[in-house]
Amino acid sequence: MIRFLLIGGEYDMKTNDIVINKIINWLVAEDKSHEWFAKQLGVSKALVGFMLKGDCTLKSERIEQFARIMGITTKELVHTDAIIEDQLTVNLLGEFSNRRSKRELDSLLFAINDYLGLKEQVK
Repeated sequence: MIRFLLIGGEYDMKTNDIVINKIINWLVAEDKSHEWFAKQLGVSKALVGFMLKGDCTLKSERIEQFARIMGITTKELVHTDAIIEDQLTVNLLGEFSNRRSKRELDSLLFAINDYLGLKEQVK
């Protein structure tokens, strides 16, 4: 079995941090206060401050609630908009079970390189 591990760029950013940053930016852009947001959530202003400082891990139910208030999908809220400047690295863990697996991986790497316009073959 082959397992892919992508490393690099902003993909190391945690979902919690992505959500918090998007909420803070949205509140500023919409000229909304923590107090207003707290009322929408049905919680105290102190709890909103606690959550937006990153002092707790946000539960999926809470993230869904944030997205509804912001008028976006949960997927849009948790997805990073960061532009990746660093090249991603793919580490393969495991081994090929047969020659066909090796050929299929080589074909996949060729397609990725072709799509990205890379001149060098990824090894």
